[in-house]
Amino acid sequence: MAKRRVLLLGASGYLGAQILQELRHDQANEIVGTCYSSSVHADLARIDVKDDRSFAALINRLQPDVVVWSLRGVDSVDALELIEQGMETLLKSVPEHSKIMYLSTDGVFGQKTGPFTEEEETGLLDERNPLAGYCLAKIKGEELVRGRSENHLILRYGPIYGKNGADVWDKRVSSLASELEGREVVRTGNLFKSFVHVEDLARAIAELVPSAYTGTLHLGPARKESYYSFCRKMAARLGLNPDLVKEDVLSEERARELGIPLDTSLDASRARALLKTAFRSL
Repeated sequence: MAKRRVLLLGASGYLGAQILQELRHDQANEIVGTCYSSSVHADLARIDVKDDRSFAALINRLQPDVVVWSLRGVDSVDALELIEQGMETLLKSVPEHSKIMYLSTDGVFGQKTGPFTEEEETGLLDERNPLAGYCLAKIKGEELVRGRSENHLILRYGPIYGKNGADVWDKRVSSLASELEGREVVRTGNLFKSFVHVEDLARAIAELVPSAYTGTLHLGPARKESYYSFCRKMAARLGLNPDLVKEDVLSEERARELGIPLDTSLDASRARALLKTAFRSL
């Protein structure tokens, strides 16, 4: 029986490395993971997706059945270039039968208030928000995939946390652990997200690779957390003093001035009913 050829773009990243590990558990997968410049990943194909000639050649050679887009970009300009150049090349070169799995974000709903269902229309973040450019790139990526590939799956999720299979922690928890060395930290108590553990997210993505499900799907736990409650719970799990995490509140007026939506949580009930993967709450 022929194996399922899976092209994982961004396999050296924090999430990508975990997805690669999960994909390898399924013997039906023949996986090619890519990295951009790292020399420590000898098992990955080194590719710049913005180099249309070499990227198209890779796709034509592999003829993937499934492509997982786990690319983020080093900044908002790079994120947009990845879409405008790399995604264009992918959609032009990929076989017609290929399934495109595009990893998006909870930041595609602009200034609206969650929890968001899959049917909610996307919207732009206020340009004063430092993530505005990145989220614009994600919206453009969603539009391209949705408009050019019938066999697509757009996956949205909130902030990722936890130690991945390469023993790498997310930057948020790493920073918290460093800050909580005998001093207080302040986190916002009315800024809500659907935090998702890296292992659960990668497991769900790997589970969806052979699935016939198409469209848009939100991934994550049933319960949302504020940055304050998240950091207190993580501090306790790390054996640190949660009482050193102090709460502040962002007024609605100040949030508007900064272009920050106060609740970008996701309604992921559809995915939880569909998948075997269980999304842990903190």
